[in-house]
This record gives sequence, structure tokens and C-alpha cells, in this order.
Amino acid sequence: MRTFIDNVTCMYDHGQGSAPGSNLSVFNAQVISSGQTFPNSNGQYIETKNSGDCFDVTSTFDLKVTNANTNEEIGVVHFEELGGWSYKAPSTINVDLSGDPTYIIVTVQ
Repeated sequence: MRTFIDNVTCMYDHGQGSAPGSNLSVFNAQVISSGQTFPNSNGQYIETKNSGDCFDVTSTFDLKVTNANTNEEIGVVHFEELGGWSYKAPSTINVDLSGDPTYIIVTVQ
């Protein structure tokens, strides 16, 4: 499968934010094969922006999943954070969201 990040609102990216640096873009056009975990079992740190123009704004992003061979969309997971993370996912995608600080890991079964 191939992943993409879209519809980002009030999230740090490209190594910005607190150490170790939030980097949602690492998932753009990333091909993940069956049995593989990306980026690794530790995951990728993600951080919301909560000040300036983002003060009191819900932080969001979408993780789009497609078939890497056909580009057919498998599904989109919509994540949002306002006092805690929540998500909406199609039944074809299993999401396990936990941890503070938050790390994201994509595993293909």
C-alpha cells in the first residue's frame, strides 16, 4: 500500500516542534509492503500546534491509504486532537491510537 498525508491543520511537520521533531510528511508517497511496519516499531512522533493562529483550534490531518500498484483508494483515516486524539476510519483500516507523547505507526498485516 501507499500512504499520503492530507488536510493538515495546526500540526508541526518537517522536524518542527519539540524534540525529536514532528514529521507527518514522512508518510507522503510511502510504500509499505505486507508484513512491514513504517517507519519502525517506535513510530513517528507527531505534535499539534497550540499557540498563535492555532490557539483553541482543533488540530487535524488525514492519512490516505491506496493500493500501491493500482492507485485505488483503500480508505482515509481522519485524525483530530482537541484535548485528546480521536479518529474516524473505514472498516478496512484498523487504528490503534494511544500514547502521550503521540507516535504514529503504520503496519500492513
